[in-house]
Amino acid sequence: MFMAIEPFSLVDYPGHIVATVFFGGCNFRCGYCHNPSLVEVKEKPGASPFDLIELLKSRKGLLDGVCLTGGEPLLSSDMLPTAQAVKELGFKVKLDTNGSSLAKLQEAAPFLDYIAMDIKAMPEKYDMLTGCRNSWEKCRPTIAWIMESGIPYEFRTTVLPAWHTFEDLWAIRKILGEDANWVLQQFRQPPEGVLDGKIYEPYPDSWLNEIGQKLNCQVRGLR
Repeated sequence: MFMAIEPFSLVDYPGHIVATVFFGGCNFRCGYCHNPSLVEVKEKPGASPFDLIELLKSRKGLLDGVCLTGGEPLLSSDMLPTAQAVKELGFKVKLDTNGSSLAKLQEAAPFLDYIAMDIKAMPEKYDMLTGCRNSWEKCRPTIAWIMESGIPYEFRTTVLPAWHTFEDLWAIRKILGEDANWVLQQFRQPPEGVLDGKIYEPYPDSWLNEIGQKLNCQVRGLR
């Protein structure tokens, strides 16, 4: 199910100009989620795959591709045919995923040019953060598959003091390995609020930048 299409983005697919498609529905309940309206699927008018294809036809030569995000795109029955249709038009496809649906990711793989998987926390904190039982066990095999798939990828973690100490981040780096492409993202409290309604304080930019250097990570979202 589509919820919305952003027709132009310079930030959602590294190095590319894309349209971004937001799918409704997610199996995780991360309190600091920036897109609470996309977590619970409620039937209401929204964009459609047809709208996206018509947009892309009108933007050939202007857009490089499409970013499929959410919510969790792999939960949507529209995701796979959308990715295939976008590829058939000659555009690149980037997928954002929480990594909990490996079989569906493998099914979509022939149509993907880039995968961005969220690493929410160290394993011991996964269930508490996501509100989903056995969530790490669902995500762990996806990490290995992505690294072996041959598809360009990044892992990414939105960092905030409520969930991540330096020791936590170091533990994640050891799990991923020294050479895995891992991005740390600064948390910014959105004006419209987050899923659990709380106010979360971020780390100082200087701290996160220093940690990124220590862990060999790119850092995004610094001011």
